Amino acid sequence: MQVASKHLDELEWTGWPPDQVALRGKAEWKELLGSHSGCQNDMTMGVVRLRTGESLEPHRHAQPETYFTLSGRGTVTIQDVVHQVEPGRMLFIPGNARHQINNSNEADLMILYVFAISDFSQVEYHFQACVEHT
Repeated sequence: MQVASKHLDELEWTGWPPDQVALRGKAEWKELLGSHSGCQNDMTMGVVRLRTGESLEPHRHAQPETYFTLSGRGTVTIQDVVHQVEPGRMLFIPGNARHQINNSNEADLMILYVFAISDFSQVEYHFQACVEHT
């Protein structure tokens, strides 16, 4: 059995490459447990941060995911259903469900995310451009 211990402040924020921000959003994250944690496990866990006006654009991936709001307020849209999030709110996102996060508030929105997969690099994100309905 391996034990892992990390403090969020020990890690650097990671974001999408500049040429992918328009499609994916300006979300930043820190991976606490997973491919770079040095601990063999069957889970990946991290924190995503969205500053005022930022978003993680609509996407999906095969793996189910759990969100737990740590701080701030915003919305998480799952399959066209908008959920208000605030500290203490948990959301389960089924595999392949289209979802996105938006922060229109003044404070940073910080959400803990968890995947039941050992390596974050195995999560294949599929982003889609917004399509307006007329």
